Amino acid sequence: MTNARQDTLYKLRRLALNSFRIRINGQCMAPVLENGQRVTVRSSSLYIPGDIIVFSDDFGQLLAHRLLGIYLKKGSVRYLTQADNAACADKGVTRQQIVGKILHPVPLSKRLHSIGRFLHFTGKWITARAIR
Repeated sequence: MTNARQDTLYKLRRLALNSFRIRINGQCMAPVLENGQRVTVRSSSLYIPGDIIVFSDDFGQLLAHRLLGIYLKKGSVRYLTQADNAACADKGVTRQQIVGKILHPVPLSKRLHSIGRFLHFTGKWITARAIR
């Protein structure tokens, strides 16, 4: 990660301590988040499956995707996310990439669905490892 990106993420995380607003660009989280909708982002000490988290991708863009679960990879904690309208999960993100979560009520059904997706992807990963 470049110093400029690290500096930008640091500033965004500091803003998120209080909260700030962003505009959604795209339909990947529709109908929960619509294109052009303004949402409030706030940092949190705890992110749980079902939360919509805002994070920086490898290209420095901010993405708002649903958290499916948390796992360990080579000793570091990773957060598995997926857009509601995507067929596949994203590459795991680190805690340092997370800016905050969108302050939007998450129904229990969405939280349970997120956990189910995480278990599905975990099962596929275990199966792929077992076949090798």
